[in-house]
Amino acid sequence: LDLRNNYASANRGSSQAGNKFIGQPLDHQTWVMVNGEPHRWEKIYQPSGNSEKWVKDEQGYPIPLLMPGLKMDVSTSPEYPIHPPGLAMLLTPFLWLVRGTAYVEPLALLMSNLAVILSVFLFRGIIGRYTKDMTLINQATFLVFLGTPIWAYGRTLFSESFLLLFALGAYLLALKYNWAFGAGVLIAWGILVKMPFAVLGIPLGLFWLWRREWANLLLFSLGPVLAVIFFRFLNLKLYGSIHLPYSFPYGNPLLGTLGLWFSWNHGLLAFTPALFPILFSWGRFLKETGSEAVLCAGGFLIYFMLMASYEAWHGSWCFGPREILPVIPFLMIPACYTLRNFSEWGRLKKWGFVFLCLLSVAFNALGAMDGYWYNHPLTILKGNIS
Repeated sequence: LDLRNNYASANRGSSQAGNKFIGQPLDHQTWVMVNGEPHRWEKIYQPSGNSEKWVKDEQGYPIPLLMPGLKMDVSTSPEYPIHPPGLAMLLTPFLWLVRGTAYVEPLALLMSNLAVILSVFLFRGIIGRYTKDMTLINQATFLVFLGTPIWAYGRTLFSESFLLLFALGAYLLALKYNWAFGAGVLIAWGILVKMPFAVLGIPLGLFWLWRREWANLLLFSLGPVLAVIFFRFLNLKLYGSIHLPYSFPYGNPLLGTLGLWFSWNHGLLAFTPALFPILFSWGRFLKETGSEAVLCAGGFLIYFMLMASYEAWHGSWCFGPREILPVIPFLMIPACYTLRNFSEWGRLKKWGFVFLCLLSVAFNALGAMDGYWYNHPLTILKGNIS
């Protein structure tokens, strides 16, 4: 997990940071270990924005420059990642045979795409509990996976595509099969990829607690508990302490909530306007399914509120509401009720909903094909197309 050699290799012209950044100055997302103490890389080195000041080796490749006045030898200090290693651990069995070749990056992206494709079938398994009409299931699935930023993240190596798979898989195993141990394993993998994912296990635990299914509660807890123990062990090995070198950076939850709903560049409604009428179907969903609707709502709300409390709720340089991507399908499960009632609406309401659906698909098609990072796809009106 020492990434010093990987960043150095990327600076010297390898593709270890992706082909786009070959030979480019890179800010390292690492902790530099100095005398056994972790220090953020940007506290020790000048940022890549000052790369014209960086020295270059004999081949002309950039070498990071220490902060002015900082006198210490960190040339051999380990650099450990600021992100959990779960995604690398998950992909290693699939990428091991092509290590050191140009196939690592495209195959890793393929795995992300496959995670989203598998998520399609998991979502169909969940929504199939509330309607047997295959037309409704197909329409709802189409809208959720092509009318939201999920489409774009199936084309990237962000962790959210894999977290989406774990979230839908865990809740499907709980709802359809009552398989507590399997659900716990998927929550555990999510924790290894991104620690805040742990909160998605709380509604599942309460689900079995409410039913007084003590054996299921115990079996479910095994996976998350072992994931946390592994994290503590890893922290001890890397940083000399069972605690992470940093705490969760809390921000203003009200600002985050408003932003995740209404922000032009990162808000749910701006990127998926078809969601608005679907929200009105939640009353019927709760009334007809009871505890199952409460479980799905709880999964969305607890993850949403944690991400809304995050200082960087917008997800930094990304497309749309990245931080809550794994739970967007939970919010849109009642789409089957909305679509079922479509034939009963008046002409104006029908055309309005169709228009919102088309807008949602168009926005996210542009995002998937062109990017529009930290922008809404409507910036195409300004000529912003690559």
